[in-house]
Amino acid sequence: MTALAENKGTAETEGEEKQPPSPFTIGYERRNSEIIVYGCVFVVLMFAVIGFVTGTYLLLLAALGPAAIAYWHFPMLERHRPQLGANEEGLFVDRIGFLDWAAIRMIDLSKTTVRGNSLIRLNILLNRPLENAVTTGQHTPLWKKFTMRNWKRSKREHGRELIAINLHTLVGDPDEVLSRIRSFKFV
Repeated sequence: MTALAENKGTAETEGEEKQPPSPFTIGYERRNSEIIVYGCVFVVLMFAVIGFVTGTYLLLLAALGPAAIAYWHFPMLERHRPQLGANEEGLFVDRIGFLDWAAIRMIDLSKTTVRGNSLIRLNILLNRPLENAVTTGQHTPLWKKFTMRNWKRSKREHGRELIAINLHTLVGDPDEVLSRIRSFKFV
């Protein structure tokens, strides 16, 4: 009788057994950003050359707009810089650091369509303020504090905070990213 119970117990655990969590990181999809950044740099160079050659220095002033756009989008070109990841230490978000798994109340995806483009966000609801949820913070250089980041922070009811991370600008399937995160902590 005990052998049958042991076999039944192992069959149940084998059927319910899930893959162990594996650490991962993902970064920006470069092809989305190269056109914006390199196109703006090209326009800046055109304005600068034409402005100097013709003596129309107002074109140099006009070049500041495309230069600002290229600067804002520059982090999207960083090939080896992870934007999102997960491991045993926590959930990694660029410019925040590692979020403690115990600080995460809920994780889900939200999908919207704007003019035919699918926008997908990973929503992370924290059960405590962001400053208290970070286990290992990340240092951000001063020049990068004025550039685009891939997430937004907003206050929710009862003092909770929501971190919304844009997944449509990152490499990887959003559903797979969610399942890999949930393999560490299903919330």
